[in-house]
Amino acid sequence: MKRILLGVTALAGMAVLACIGPYPNVGDKLDGVDIVNGTSYIALDAGAARILILAPFDGGTTAPFTRIDEQQPRAVQTLQGTYSGDPNDSLTVHFSGATLFTLPDEHTLAVSDRTGASHRQLSPPLQATNHIDETTDEILELSGAKEIAGHYLTFLGRTALLSGTDATTTACAFYLANLAVESSEARIEGFNSPGMTQYLNRQEPFEGILHGSVTVGLVNLFAPVVSFTYNDYADFEGVTLDGVQVSSTNASGDGALSGVVGFRIDRKNLPPLNGQVDYRAVSLAGGNESGNYMVRLDGGTEVAVPTGHRNPSLEQCLGL
Repeated sequence: MKRILLGVTALAGMAVLACIGPYPNVGDKLDGVDIVNGTSYIALDAGAARILILAPFDGGTTAPFTRIDEQQPRAVQTLQGTYSGDPNDSLTVHFSGATLFTLPDEHTLAVSDRTGASHRQLSPPLQATNHIDETTDEILELSGAKEIAGHYLTFLGRTALLSGTDATTTACAFYLANLAVESSEARIEGFNSPGMTQYLNRQEPFEGILHGSVTVGLVNLFAPVVSFTYNDYADFEGVTLDGVQVSSTNASGDGALSGVVGFRIDRKNLPPLNGQVDYRAVSLAGGNESGNYMVRLDGGTEVAVPTGHRNPSLEQCLGL
């Protein structure tokens, strides 16, 4: 996870904006996400995760889709739009991406130089044509346009491989839950930048792509305390978040995380895995995390999962 940074230089320029926010109607302007309820697939490429959510056609010729790309270290792009079949070729699919949410990796930049999370309407829309090379109950192989292509497996089918409460399973469950946390961060306008001042003394909700919400609030401009409250939050099948994460820093981004976020990992034909992550052992220096996430699955013992790159990898966790 990237953290909110509010540097002294940036704060000076943002102090007036913080009183009213750069958008007069923040909730209306910022939460431009479409609700997409459909099958969630995951593809992996050298540790990078791509999640594709395809809503059913329900008798129509087009349906909504969402594609979430997560790169380490911590960059996220979420593309939303519609897809349709080709009337002349049942194995050809056309995607039209209309909205792009972006959270860039800016950990090497000065606070005042960061842009943070943003979203924009694509005009003209991004057009992608892909070919269905293989499709089963568990597999979707798409070739063609790189914006969508991948060897996808159903998310719930992969999470069914997780069992027990040992340290490896606990770490894997956390990594999957953290994909949902990172996905949510890309949706919060201004996240990881001075733009977070627009949330000063206000509570702004953002809807999950599947269901639920995350509410963002900031108090104390010069020693910022930012809260992220997850309520039945889900961006894709398989992971639901509930709880509060808190970031407390000085103006240079030095400080710590706190709070506890519970998670549920759904599994095909199996009961869900329930657990929680406690952020009490995560420190912040210049907004960059160090230390450990303290993670516990129900019925298991607490496991210290180090910040940084995933170990084991998602490929190992999901049997890919």
